[in-house]
Amino acid sequence: MSVPSRSFRFDTMPTLDITHRNHGSLRIALRLWGFDESIVKARMNELPALNGLVSWEIAHSPNAEGADMVLHLVNPSRPAPGAFCWNCLGANRAMVRSLETSRTEMVLFAGTADQLPRRRAGHWAVAGSLPTWVALHTLFRSHLECHLMLRASAQRKQEREHKINDR
Repeated sequence: MSVPSRSFRFDTMPTLDITHRNHGSLRIALRLWGFDESIVKARMNELPALNGLVSWEIAHSPNAEGADMVLHLVNPSRPAPGAFCWNCLGANRAMVRSLETSRTEMVLFAGTADQLPRRRAGHWAVAGSLPTWVALHTLFRSHLECHLMLRASAQRKQEREHKINDR
């Protein structure tokens, strides 16, 4: 079990915005740390779109403006455990900043657990022996589909309330 690097303040914890501002697709930005953008772009059409409910993009700015969710893809820049990981440093700083926002952000680390930095903020998922793209699909299924179900449920509730109020 890992020890948290800092205590949680529940008054500043992000809340899940399950009612999308325009009922459009859930915009997921991929922030690349050590991945070649052209390779990721070539494979983005393999990512699930769920009939338009999800759209994927590559974040070029640190804030990933307009994205509903950010997934940081981190390729370990160190070959062995104990070596310094520049890509991890950048991603961890981004995750520290994300703790102050209301948007969901998480990291998919394309290495093994022994390559992870000791101190890290937020949610880090480890690909381990899985290829990065398979791990990304697994992360999507386990976390993001739940987010979409909550959002759809909230939208249905809102529509029912509108129908009741219109009577």
